[in-house]
Amino acid sequence: MLVDDERRRFLRLTADTEANVKRLNDSEMLSVRMIDLSPSGCALVCDAPFAPGDQLEVGISSPSERIAPLVCNGRVVRVDRNGDHHVVGIEFTADAS
Repeated sequence: MLVDDERRRFLRLTADTEANVKRLNDSEMLSVRMIDLSPSGCALVCDAPFAPGDQLEVGISSPSERIAPLVCNGRVVRVDRNGDHHVVGIEFTADAS
């Protein structure tokens, strides 16, 4: 499902997929749930707290061996509490190398 929001430059694709996030300051790897994706960023649901400004590497596995996984660097721009979980807004900053 595509979601159009006037505050955003790109349409967002609603997602429900597992992703891996690595904190770039300490290399801690976390498994999270991605709930939306656009060319400029994504939203994640996780148990671990993040803070705005945290630098991350986001990795999404491909369902096909013929398609490489998506790996992008990003920074946390928003964190909202939702019960026991955190909804984290990520802005992509560059492709991971």
